[in-house]
Amino acid sequence: MKLFYFLISFLFFSCVNETSDSSIPEIQDNHSIIVVSNQIEEDITNDSLYVERAKINIQKSRLEEALKDLEKANLLDSTKGHTHYLIADVLLELAKQGKGNKESVHLSLNHFQFAILYGSDSSLSFQKGGEILLYIEKYEQSIELLLQSLSLDRNNFTTYNLLGYCYVELNDIENAISCFKQSIGIKSDDEEAYLQLGNLYYSKKDSTAIKYYKNAVSINPTNRIAYYNMAMVYEDLNDFSKSQDAYYKVLDLKMNDKLHIDALYNLGVMFQENLEDPKNAIDYYLELKRINPNHYLGLFQMAVCYQKLGDVIHAEQYFRDCLNINPEYKIAKERLEQLLSDNEKYK
Repeated sequence: MKLFYFLISFLFFSCVNETSDSSIPEIQDNHSIIVVSNQIEEDITNDSLYVERAKINIQKSRLEEALKDLEKANLLDSTKGHTHYLIADVLLELAKQGKGNKESVHLSLNHFQFAILYGSDSSLSFQKGGEILLYIEKYEQSIELLLQSLSLDRNNFTTYNLLGYCYVELNDIENAISCFKQSIGIKSDDEEAYLQLGNLYYSKKDSTAIKYYKNAVSINPTNRIAYYNMAMVYEDLNDFSKSQDAYYKVLDLKMNDKLHIDALYNLGVMFQENLEDPKNAIDYYLELKRINPNHYLGLFQMAVCYQKLGDVIHAEQYFRDCLNINPEYKIAKERLEQLLSDNEKYK
């Protein structure tokens, strides 16, 4: 069984540095913090000063410090929509960094809703609220918010990507394709949209997928998932030479991760089953075994190859190795029993 990487989930696209208020310039030195802090000491009830200091900390990626100031500002005046937006955005970014939890994500959504209520950052608030709903698998509700975001700003490629993901999850392939194409129409170098279009066309068994995978790797020559899935399309078209070339790109770009392991396994299966070349297949399975000694499927396939070559000793060895890792793998049990039955000296 070959393995396919359908969805590279770049959920949580948005960046906390986005803000609709450009009146405060980026200030990169600590002196700015000192100045604003002194102003706060002289006017501790001025919520805008806390927001100003929070924005400086956001620019410096000190999100926890920013959140403290934003929460203080919100306590002083809870009717400022932009403060709600910034709180929501910081909470969302912290969640992306693994510093949040389910409750903080829901709190982020709540603050985006308040930002909308008070008429601030509405397009991005709808978008990011939709992003959160997508993350928590409320796809129809996510679509509603994302469409509202697009009604305010039809030129945000991220919103189209998020909407495309919702349709993917609902298995609405045509609408998903339309969304990712809209994204490319806005941002011609949107690598993720090209990758998803390749995946969607491949899911339809349409070789147009290759064109989109090529677009993705032309933008990012290290996109190993695009190469991997492209290899599978070529393999389905019986273009084994181009399939191998694409798999080799996966192997060359990074070593010893899951994608590398799956590419080795698929190459072994290709040589074993499609090209009827068990000797070359064994080479890939041996490399797979070196990287992941517990890959029982690779061990099983290697046993089958050795059996095909008439090497009963190695066939038995790898059937047994496979079963040591997965004792419940029924087909390996059956093949080993048949092997022993067919060779009297191994009874």
